[in-house]
Amino acid sequence: MKGFQRIIILSILGTYLVILAGSIVRGTGSGLGCPDWPRCFGQWVPPMDISELPSDYKEIYKISGKTIADFDPFKTWTEYINRLMGMVLGFFILLLFIFSFKLRHTERNVPWFCAGLLVLILIQGGVGALVVSTHLKPFLITIHMFLAILLLFGLLYLRKYCDDLEDTAIVQPIDGRALRISQILVGLSFIQVLMGTQVRQQVDHLTRDTGSLDYSNVIGGLNWVFYVHRSFSLVIVGIFLYLLLYLHRTRFNRAAFFTTLFGFFCVMANVATGVALNYFDFPTNAQPPHLFFGVMTLGFLYTLKLNLKGTLLD
Repeated sequence: MKGFQRIIILSILGTYLVILAGSIVRGTGSGLGCPDWPRCFGQWVPPMDISELPSDYKEIYKISGKTIADFDPFKTWTEYINRLMGMVLGFFILLLFIFSFKLRHTERNVPWFCAGLLVLILIQGGVGALVVSTHLKPFLITIHMFLAILLLFGLLYLRKYCDDLEDTAIVQPIDGRALRISQILVGLSFIQVLMGTQVRQQVDHLTRDTGSLDYSNVIGGLNWVFYVHRSFSLVIVGIFLYLLLYLHRTRFNRAAFFTTLFGFFCVMANVATGVALNYFDFPTNAQPPHLFFGVMTLGFLYTLKLNLKGTLLD
C-alpha cells in the first residue's frame, strides 16, 4: 500500500506541474509551437534552429488550412516540454493501474477506479491533440482544462480513500455547515477557473483579429464572461473569509482551518495576479501563476471537502 500511495502523490504533483506547464504554454502563446501531434515538426525531438526545417515548412504544417507562424525555438520547446510532462504523468497513472491489482482482493473497486483515471488521461491526450489540430478552438481548451481538474480531483479522492484504509483513528463527527460551505466553494471555484480559460481565449482572439496589442481596447471588447469572472472572485473571497472565521471560532477541526487558510492564500494570490492582468496590460509573467493559483485553490478546497466529510469508508 505504501508504494501505491507514493505513486498517487507523484501523480498529484505531476498533475499540478502539467497544469502549470500548460499555463506557461498559454501565457507565452506557445500552443502552436508544435504544429503536429504526437511528433513536433515531424520529429520526435523538435528542431533547435530553422535550418533544420524544409524551406516550405509553413506550407507543410498548415493547421486547419491556416499557415503557421514563423518558427520560434522557444515556443516549440515550451510546447514540447509540456507534452513530455504529460507523457510522464500518463506513465504514473499507468503504474497506478498496474499496482492497483495488488489490492483487488481486499479493495476490488480500486482497480476499476484506476482504470477510470487511465481512460481519463488518454481522453485528455486526445483532446490535447484536437486543440492543436483545430487551431486552439476555445471550447476544446476549456474541455482540456475541465478534464485536467477532474483528473486532479480523482487522484485526491483516491489518496483520501487509501489513507482511510490505513487510518484506525476515531473518526470525528461531521461538521455539516463547514462541509456545505466547502462544497459551495468547490463549485464556484471550478466555474471560476473554467470562465478564466474562456476569458484568456477571448483576449487571444481579439488581439489576433484586431492586430492590436493595446489591451485597454481589447478589454473593452470582451463579453459578459469577463465581467462575471472578475466580480466572481470577490464572492469567493467573501465566502472563504466566512469559512475561516467559522472554523476559527468553533475550533472544531484545526486541520480543516489550516487547509482553508492555505487555500485562502492561494485565492488571494490568484486575485492579485488577476488585478495585474486587468490593469497592467496582461503581462505574460502574470498569466501562468494566475491559472496555477486558481487550480491550487481548487485542490485545497477539494481536499478540505473530503476531510470534512470524514472517512469515505463509512
